[in-house]
Amino acid sequence: MKKKQLLICLFLVCTILMGYSQTKGNLKITILKNGFIFDDKFDSKKGSIVMEEDKIKDIFYTDDLAKYPGATIIDITGKYVMPGLIDSHVHLATASYQDREKYNKYMQDQLSKMIYAGITTVRDMTGNAIILADYKRASNFNQLPAPSIFYAAQFGGPAYFDMERKFSKDKGDTPWAQTITEQTDMKIAVAEAKGAGATGIKIYSDLTSDLIEKIVKEAKLQGLQSWSHAAVFPATPTDVANARVNSMSHAFDIPFDFVTEKMNRSKRPAIDEKKLDKLLLLMKNNNIILDATNYIGNNNKLYAGVTVTKRAHELGVKVSTGTDWPYLFEKDNVVPLFKEIKILTKDCGFTNKDVLISATKVGAESIGVEDRGVIAIGKRADLYITNSDPAKQIENLQDGFMTIKSGIIYTENKI
Repeated sequence: MKKKQLLICLFLVCTILMGYSQTKGNLKITILKNGFIFDDKFDSKKGSIVMEEDKIKDIFYTDDLAKYPGATIIDITGKYVMPGLIDSHVHLATASYQDREKYNKYMQDQLSKMIYAGITTVRDMTGNAIILADYKRASNFNQLPAPSIFYAAQFGGPAYFDMERKFSKDKGDTPWAQTITEQTDMKIAVAEAKGAGATGIKIYSDLTSDLIEKIVKEAKLQGLQSWSHAAVFPATPTDVANARVNSMSHAFDIPFDFVTEKMNRSKRPAIDEKKLDKLLLLMKNNNIILDATNYIGNNNKLYAGVTVTKRAHELGVKVSTGTDWPYLFEKDNVVPLFKEIKILTKDCGFTNKDVLISATKVGAESIGVEDRGVIAIGKRADLYITNSDPAKQIENLQDGFMTIKSGIIYTENKI
């Protein structure tokens, strides 16, 4: 009897999770026929994409489909196919809900909004790893409409956590939020973060340059990325860049490199152009991606981020498209990633093609994954199809037709 009840419960759970618009070809092979396919430079050419399960099996530029008899054909004539979009800075699991049922609704509403906007991958930059691991697993098994989730463990100094935990119900360290001091066993700290499912260490606040170097070194040894705030106090942005982290977040914090007195977030320093160029070139030479987050910066009147990002782009620093903004806050129904992208084209000197590369290829690099971000044979079938050309007009990103994540098709309305 208990076994029967368990089977019924599992059936009901699966039924609930599958209650959204998802379709997949009945056969192994699905062909997206006659769309305009973007290459890694975002030049487009009319062709067809063959998907087998969750991978791109073939790309061809003729009308001959005889090679794949019996394949499911989806005609996308006149539409544009790009890699799935990537938001390189989100916080999915930081809301204060204690009721897991409420949290589940909050999470699923966010994730659904993302996937239907063409976002197939996100990088979460610190949150509750128990919740994140649950949803990462559900996304990997395509049990709900959601982008792939990669997340960080947060490392900070005692002063930061002492302040932070005055306002939090979490009063002690966890594997995904750890206090780091000179006495920390870095091998164990990083191993615990990896055990919690983290892809990277978020180097957050109140850390010295020496500690940052130790974190980066050990993270690399254990196969994890190092994702840092630009200014970590007392470590400067130059200290962070010298440590060779993989990415630095918040362009509006870069000017803290130009102060001589103790850094204070309430006092924003002016930009020293010569020192800025020196730091940005250091980032370029060390292949550090700038996770600029200008949308949240502008919302908080931290407009220096735009100036820094524009100069970074001029000097050849890679810039990813991270929002650091809750997806359920937008009253105009435009997702934050589209607003971040618009800032880069309108205010930071990015061409439409530049910003599309930032939102796909560079986004994948910011996470440290090589299986997505471009359309190529052998890559994941993570794709976003629009009705009109975003390379000509960036607002066309909002004219979505279909999202495909690991071969699963998501549409607002069934096709």
